[in-house]
Amino acid sequence: MGASDSLYLFPLQPYLCYFPGDLQEELSYLKAKVFPHLDALCQKRGTCFRPVDLQRSNYECDIDGHQINKPDLFDQQLKISLDLIDRSSFFICLLGHSYGQCLPGENGSQSDIGPCSLSEVARNLHVAAKAGYPWIMEDEYRTCSLTELEITKAAFIDNHRSCFFYFKDYTPQDMEDDSSDEMHIFLNMLSNQSQSERQRMRDLKRRIINHCLPVRFFRNLHELEEMIRVDWEGVICKFHEDPKHPISGWQDSFDRRYHESHARRLCDWFVPSVPTTEILNALNKFLRSITHNAKSETHSRNSGAHFKCDLDQKDSEKSILLVCGERGCGKSTLAAWWLRAFCRQNPDFLVIPHFCGTSTSSTDVRSMLRQCTAQLQRAHYGDFPDWEDAIEFKYLHRAVQAFTAAANLGPCILLVDGIDLLTETLGLSKQEVKELRWLPDALPPYCKMIITTTFTDLTYKSLTSRTDVQILSCPHISDPSVQHSILLRHLALPYKELPISVLQRIMHKKQCHLPAFLAIIGTELRTCAVLREKEEEMELLQEYVEADSVPELWVKVIHRWVKDFSRTAPTEVTETHTNTTSLREDLSGWVWDTLCLIHVSRAGLTEAQVLALLEDLGYFGKLRVEVLEWVRLRSAFWPWVQEEANGLLTIMHQSLSQAMNLLFHDMGYHNSYHQILAKFFQKSSLELCSWARKMEEIPWHLKQTGSLKELHDFLSDPATMEFLSSSLKQYPQMTIDVVHYWTLLRERGFDPVTLFQILMAQSWECLNDAHPPDHSSVWRLSLFCSKVLLCLGEMQKAEELLLKADQIFQKGMERDSDSMRLLIKVQHMLAELYVQMHLPKDTEMYCHKGLETARSLDSAEVKLIVGQLLCRLCLALLADGRLYAVSGIFKEISSSRYISVHPCAEGTAMLLKAIHKLSLCETKTAERCFQAALASRRRWYGHDHPLVAEVEEQLADLWASAQTNTEWTQRRIVELYRHAVSTRETETRTLQLPSTQHNLAVVLMKLGKVLLCSCSRVERREGQDLLQRAADIRIHLLGPEHLMTRDLEQQ
Repeated sequence: MGASDSLYLFPLQPYLCYFPGDLQEELSYLKAKVFPHLDALCQKRGTCFRPVDLQRSNYECDIDGHQINKPDLFDQQLKISLDLIDRSSFFICLLGHSYGQCLPGENGSQSDIGPCSLSEVARNLHVAAKAGYPWIMEDEYRTCSLTELEITKAAFIDNHRSCFFYFKDYTPQDMEDDSSDEMHIFLNMLSNQSQSERQRMRDLKRRIINHCLPVRFFRNLHELEEMIRVDWEGVICKFHEDPKHPISGWQDSFDRRYHESHARRLCDWFVPSVPTTEILNALNKFLRSITHNAKSETHSRNSGAHFKCDLDQKDSEKSILLVCGERGCGKSTLAAWWLRAFCRQNPDFLVIPHFCGTSTSSTDVRSMLRQCTAQLQRAHYGDFPDWEDAIEFKYLHRAVQAFTAAANLGPCILLVDGIDLLTETLGLSKQEVKELRWLPDALPPYCKMIITTTFTDLTYKSLTSRTDVQILSCPHISDPSVQHSILLRHLALPYKELPISVLQRIMHKKQCHLPAFLAIIGTELRTCAVLREKEEEMELLQEYVEADSVPELWVKVIHRWVKDFSRTAPTEVTETHTNTTSLREDLSGWVWDTLCLIHVSRAGLTEAQVLALLEDLGYFGKLRVEVLEWVRLRSAFWPWVQEEANGLLTIMHQSLSQAMNLLFHDMGYHNSYHQILAKFFQKSSLELCSWARKMEEIPWHLKQTGSLKELHDFLSDPATMEFLSSSLKQYPQMTIDVVHYWTLLRERGFDPVTLFQILMAQSWECLNDAHPPDHSSVWRLSLFCSKVLLCLGEMQKAEELLLKADQIFQKGMERDSDSMRLLIKVQHMLAELYVQMHLPKDTEMYCHKGLETARSLDSAEVKLIVGQLLCRLCLALLADGRLYAVSGIFKEISSSRYISVHPCAEGTAMLLKAIHKLSLCETKTAERCFQAALASRRRWYGHDHPLVAEVEEQLADLWASAQTNTEWTQRRIVELYRHAVSTRETETRTLQLPSTQHNLAVVLMKLGKVLLCSCSRVERREGQDLLQRAADIRIHLLGPEHLMTRDLEQQ
């Protein structure tokens, strides 16, 4: 885990401050031209740029005398703005000539300020002072405008915020020309200001400059644009680096940083105590065997690092430490705090954090294994290009093997927080995932895992049944001083004090041993008093502390939010979504709908999407949710509903999600919101919702509602297919999802094979009619459909589509670089497909075609493909006995140009060298090369991969053919053949292809022959049984009269 701040992703949400009604042209220009540019720059780095503008509809609200809340919504504006500034790390302020409303000096006594004051400014001061900002009532600040109070809070009282000021320079460029337009504007501006207002603005600007804060002066829109671009592009580059080396897919590189950002955010809430210190010490003690004994000859993150680990047997008995407890006991916060402390003390030690729930892919086991494997491999080998294998992707057991092999490369720690949140994945049901069928039976000795889960989840039962798991229970918090600290940490208002009697009442309650319980009460105390007198606040607090569980407390809090912030939905809204919302009066209105929409969404919703959804539900016109209403709710939600780095609002704590599920279960309308969201994302514009977000949400909601026909239609829509075919590599999780959906659809009677054939036929027809024809689009579609068909086990159908795509190239089309890159991928996939189908002639042909295509291309990706094609070609030639054609190809493969591209290349190159040397009767050299190839492939793939079995079989063949076999060699031959048989049997059951059965029969025959020569009667009998099995397989494949079958029967 890196310690760099650039790995910490967070949404850039600077508070946008200006005087109401001033600089409107500049603000409109920034929102239309500059801010979208900065947001696009952030999106490429996995985050977003969303300035918070509380003034934008301050005086546009027309409620026709309808009183929204008491006190009036606009009386809370100052309090809300100070809350937002308090939580923002950045502040943008544009100052022109206006100063804004303020209390006159002679009317600024505290007796004139209260809820019944005639002045809106006075009422704002009263509400903000009561809600935790009493400093605004001091003589120095009481007569300031609300905007100056915002500046005071952001720049003068707090000193941790990055502030940027932009002052409008109204001075005309030609002061001598009295008739110029600039001069008229300048004089008119001065005439409209009072002396007091001009003096206050001068004093404010002088104060800002005297504090040495960054100030820019601009004359026009162009200058303002350049200044803000330079300033904020610098901020973006400083805090969010451009991911130049993605782990395995563009999205995976962001996911890794989301995990580290989530951990950092959790650390902000940690409160140390004696029990937590004991847990932290226990975690470090558990890891002592690898942290104290693991030594590296070079830096553990450098390429080619070699690890040595002297493990004490007693210390290494347990590989997994399970930290368990009830939900809300602080497991995640504790894990995050340990992670930060450990990484600071051991900066060179490899720690991979995975916090389930931080993104869509974080709860998918396949994605978790893939991401962890990629990080482990890159920590050992350094950076290398992605190795894309559509056939490899399908099988989960191979991903588990690769993960185990990567974990064996060197000392490492894997932290998996919230394993109970893992859900179903391609090939495993939710129950199978929770039964940990994906977790290796034994972890490598260098690898330790720390896992957190809840007592009540099936993962707890599955883990405690393993012998390599050490269990650690998360303790209850019983110290009143620690409980008090947790409460105040979440209250986070230094000027708001709680009476001792109130604190004692809270601490005496049973549920206060849970940090989550205290945290919820603390955050509620920030906002619940705004609409209540002191007695009412204490009554509400008493109701909260009487809750018997955290979910029950959440239900009470949700009811409070709905009651305080949501207007009762009038008849027209109720009729709009009668079938989608509860008929209960205590849970209705826009606040409840907002919570439901965010909760039911798969990955969260942006603010713009939530507001658009609310309009779809009927909240428009007079019922439209105003900016201040929305921001006030966001302030109450915080920190339980927050924006992730990518701008998506999500529920941050599982206890709130659990409470929402309980309410949904009681009301029975969960599917209704799935339908609303599916329909919304389908009709939304790409400005509101990108294609990646559509693919993340729409199929998932259709699947949740059982709308399989609609799911089929959406996935087969040409626009969907076009996006998937052009963008799938950037989103590895999307690949898993798409194959999962098509697997489900095929099980329910839909036919993806016929559909893809029809779609491709239509594309080929359109290609003939288009001028100019878009060959690239057809090739992308062919590759995508073929990849899905391969994952579905339809090799022959995939071959047909690829062959058709290759044939199109022969019709004299123009050869641009993009088309050539797609063509070589088509030819490469065909060559790999023919290897799987054991068709050496076809393999050789498409290797030659691909190499010919590659002549005009040069990139890291093409080099990787060329290296693979050369290896496949060399193997095909050697198998055919054409040694004369191999030497030139072998020299090209052996050059560092291809071997250095990817770690896998080393093992294949050594295998080819071994076969070549063996053909030249250089058996000793061949043996060393076979052993090197075997070690290399085991390091990459694990021990049970078919490519490992391939080398084992050939090494055993070499030893078996030798005339002088020692007893040790004989045992090794049998071991290698037995393991090859086991691997081939697994592949035969998985692939169910004639070629795999043929391979199995060959290895059975070889092992049988070796055992027949054994001195043991048992082994000789076993050898006869193995030969009979091999004969049965060949009879099944070739028939009893085939020459190969007869030869085997004679043996």
